[in-house]
Amino acid sequence: MGDNDTPPESGKVWTFLMSWTGRISALIGLGASLAGGFAWVVQHHRAQAERQAALALARAESAQSQYAAALATYDGILKDDPLNPAALEGEVNTAMLWVEDFTAPDSASAASSLDPIFSTLSAGLAHATGSRAADIQSHLGWAHWLNDRIAEREFGSAAEQNFRAALATDPRNVYANAMLGNWALQNGGSVPDAVQHFNIAIASGRARPFVRQLQFAGLLNRDAPGARAALIEAANTMRADGEPLDPVMQHRLLVFCCDTILNRHAQLVESLSAVPPNDAWATWLWLDNPASDHDDARIQSLRRAFIQANLAEIAGQPQQALAAYRLLRRQLAQQPGSLLDAVNASIGRLTHA
Repeated sequence: MGDNDTPPESGKVWTFLMSWTGRISALIGLGASLAGGFAWVVQHHRAQAERQAALALARAESAQSQYAAALATYDGILKDDPLNPAALEGEVNTAMLWVEDFTAPDSASAASSLDPIFSTLSAGLAHATGSRAADIQSHLGWAHWLNDRIAEREFGSAAEQNFRAALATDPRNVYANAMLGNWALQNGGSVPDAVQHFNIAIASGRARPFVRQLQFAGLLNRDAPGARAALIEAANTMRADGEPLDPVMQHRLLVFCCDTILNRHAQLVESLSAVPPNDAWATWLWLDNPASDHDDARIQSLRRAFIQANLAEIAGQPQQALAAYRLLRRQLAQQPGSLLDAVNASIGRLTHA
């Protein structure tokens, strides 16, 4: 055996050592990979938890009408996760709620608030389809209307164009119909056309309180034939269905539709003829509730007797109505005023007839 020859035993030892060195290196590499993977999992879990917390915060801010803060929170989520579906949807929903609940102390404040609304709704509309697109486009139209009426920095037909585009996408869309109906009433449009839009919106079953808000606000601002009848029909439906109505609004409807002093006879007839007599009387009592009545019990009783006499006259019972009017005249003999004048006019009308 030569000097350079390696003993067989030494070769085996060397091979064994190299083999274990490789295995140890592999184990070290595997450990490093596992440690890195574990760190990624921990970091990912932490990021997810933070994102969920931010989403919860944004939803709470929106529910508390802190719309600007909610949009900012959603924007922070989307900077880290631009395609987060919950944030994208929540951001647009918040902008739509802000439009529905919009207030501003002056035109400058309105303008600064409307800017993020416009950008959010426009971005959301670009990726929406079907009824969702119609919802967003309707609110974009309402933002244009606010930009005109409150911010005072826009003129033209952008609002109406958006409402009609939304209707082209979804003809029965609740927001497009309700907003277009209100917009039409505020701009001198047809009362029957507006009423039809509100009827479609109500039939959808969606966003009922908001639809009623637009319906009453629009009709109460139009002293035109058909407006009072539409209001009484709506109030009668709400009463029959157990739909709540704020006492202040109940009083406003009563005064606008059936006030025995302010309303002309033709206006009173329109209101009381809008629904069947029994429904008209029940709805009158519902609207003339004590919480909205600022008169004493005697005046309220006399006013109700006058309404009952009118209902008898409208129902084609002139003798019953005339007897009721004459009784009222005796009761009001020592209390001259507008109600007595209305009673005397009714007696004269029936006597001449």
